[in-house]
Amino acid sequence: MKKFLLIVLTVILINVHFAMAAQDSNEKNTGDKIDFSLIGNGYFINSSIVNREDGLSNHMSMIGKSKQLGEASINVLAEVAVTLNNGIPKNCVTPDGDQGISAELVKAKGIIQLTKSGDQLFTEATALSLCISLQCFDEEGKAKEGCTFQPITTAKITGGTGKFSCASGQINDIHTRTVLAINPKGEPFGSISGYSGQGTIYIPNSCSK
Repeated sequence: MKKFLLIVLTVILINVHFAMAAQDSNEKNTGDKIDFSLIGNGYFINSSIVNREDGLSNHMSMIGKSKQLGEASINVLAEVAVTLNNGIPKNCVTPDGDQGISAELVKAKGIIQLTKSGDQLFTEATALSLCISLQCFDEEGKAKEGCTFQPITTAKITGGTGKFSCASGQINDIHTRTVLAINPKGEPFGSISGYSGQGTIYIPNSCSK
């Protein structure tokens, strides 16, 4: 009878140990999840004069507001190229139904900095959908001032500073950009941009950074 009770107690202690271990594991895997929206406006400049090693010459700077995150500054460095099919620009249809030329993402990285705390979120674009209307170009193929187009992007969150050091997640956004200036090559140089985005941030309970 004593041996039987000893075996029962041993089994109970083992089960308690595994239950506590499982609970600890679940707690380590949990964290904060923030679903947020962000709207803003600012400017976009193609500064091809600056020779950057990473090839990112387009700079976007905007101020945004979010009910969940508060006010924030948004800075993005990007490179976009016309999509070619056997050396010929690929045709597409704009959201307004116009015939256009497709553009594709080369690379883009951004920083969202919260005004109140100073914490930063680092982002990297993973996808771009952009069709620029043929009405934005003259007979020589040069861009026209006043042209408006809408890049739609998806970006992943790759960490940050402060509470966002080990953050991950995704942001989907739409830009409405209007060209204000053309450079001597006939390319868009400066534009104003409106921004609307939605995303999710995952913040783990523990972070080794």
